[in-house]
Amino acid sequence: MSRIKDVETARESLRALARVVKATRETLAQAVYHPEQQPTRERQRRLSDTLEHMGDVREGFVLSQRTPLHAELWELRELIQHVLLNWQWVEDMGLLMSPSDQIEFVGNQIIAYQHALVALGILPRLPAQAITFPQPRLTYADVPVPAAPGEMLERIEEIERVLYQAGIAPMERLAFGPLRRTYAFFEASLWLVNHYLPPILSD
Repeated sequence: MSRIKDVETARESLRALARVVKATRETLAQAVYHPEQQPTRERQRRLSDTLEHMGDVREGFVLSQRTPLHAELWELRELIQHVLLNWQWVEDMGLLMSPSDQIEFVGNQIIAYQHALVALGILPRLPAQAITFPQPRLTYADVPVPAAPGEMLERIEEIERVLYQAGIAPMERLAFGPLRRTYAFFEASLWLVNHYLPPILSD
């Protein structure tokens, strides 16, 4: 009985992930093709939901880490600084942290992080028909895949920053590179959802 409940819980997490990915890709597409438009309340609401999802991705990243046997000292220092000591990014994004008396169970975070890991990994090989970002060539072959924990954390933080900025300013004000990489991440995420989740969610 417990196994059935665990499977259904995992399916519900995947359904929630699919909803966020689809809504975010749709929201970013509307904004990118109308870069001069001010963010609407609907865009702000959707991107706020996405930021919560990226919070799960970040937590999943932290929970999934294992210290490599041959890790560079500088990278270990940087990870400790980012993950454990430096919460300036929270203040920069206008978010508040408050203690909670609720216990949060591990689950969504690992699923969210593993999905993000696969999405970032397939970006350079994403089929042209899955790409809608306005660019001369329909490819993300130039977008590097994070190879080290520090690079992965930097990409997560970049996506969070772009989502936050997209909720308060027109797209034309955002830096092109980070915006394109963030848009690409959600295109790859949507491609994974459309091609691999339906059989799981329909069982």
